[in-house]
Amino acid sequence: MRHTELATVLRAAAPWWSRRRRSSWVLDDPELAARAAHGWAPAARTAQDALGAPADLRAGSLTLVLGPRGTGKTTAVKDLVARVVAEPDVDPRAVVLVPVEPDVSVAAPDRPVLRAEDVDEVLRRPTRTGAPACDGERLFVVDEVGGVPGWTEPVLGAVRRGARVVVTASAAQPDDVTAVQAWPGARVVRLQPASFTDLLMACPQVPPAVVRDRFLVHGGLPRAIAEHRDTGAVSASFVDRLVAGLERDLRPTGLLPAGTTVERLLDTLCATTGRFVEPAALAARLTISSEQAAALVRRLVGAGVLDPRRGLVDPLLHRLPSLRDPGTFDPPSTTHLADASC
Repeated sequence: MRHTELATVLRAAAPWWSRRRRSSWVLDDPELAARAAHGWAPAARTAQDALGAPADLRAGSLTLVLGPRGTGKTTAVKDLVARVVAEPDVDPRAVVLVPVEPDVSVAAPDRPVLRAEDVDEVLRRPTRTGAPACDGERLFVVDEVGGVPGWTEPVLGAVRRGARVVVTASAAQPDDVTAVQAWPGARVVRLQPASFTDLLMACPQVPPAVVRDRFLVHGGLPRAIAEHRDTGAVSASFVDRLVAGLERDLRPTGLLPAGTTVERLLDTLCATTGRFVEPAALAARLTISSEQAAALVRRLVGAGVLDPRRGLVDPLLHRLPSLRDPGTFDPPSTTHLADASC
């Protein structure tokens, strides 16, 4: 991507560079506004505690935030950015957000996913790629980079040069996580969907049977919990974002068979998982080789949406096919959801 194109991406992602928007940008930021409308406080507190205070972001520090789609990684790092730029001794121009993916809610995005070379160019030459000159150490926030081959090299290079770097990834390869963990002082933060037990502890005044029934409907993703609490249902827009995110985690790898939708894959996983995930049964249903099925399972495990011992990790994932295409897919039974999730 050319420098001018990167500059367009970076400037759109960093409204705090403008003096007029330095304080007000949080009001209309998509993720922060969505949390303000439908937020679940326990998840926000957990993410803030895990990421730490702005003072923890020292020169040469590296933080990797992992978690499945919908767990609030982007919201968490934008919340961190808001706290950083609010510090009186921080130059907001030093904070650079690098959105590797275009907005998943846009059906036809106006730009491609950034490559490792693009990320490297931004981290090495921020002012040439659109970031303003600044005082103090840079803070780079590289969002949703896990699907980009070779991303650890530019990130670790920036840390070696003394930059502060925070990275988020939904589907990081194990070798990439290992490379980050090998860096002295690196922190790996994992955001997970809330479990049934988590909800029981967060809602002690609600009868356990009611918590269970609600959990089997909305699952444990923060926005899904909050939307169901506030409106009685999980919104179609959030469901669509989840599916679009999973599509990005799977389709570029070539592991998702041509003509197989994310909805069909999830429905097939539900149908073929007993006490354990069965790659052979998955291969037969999708008419793919057992090797491809095993690789697909590994990718789903890496994306945080599949536990090989019990199947899909959240009730909402079981319900996505019928929510998206009720004419094709039947909703899972309450017994199925309870066996898999409680």
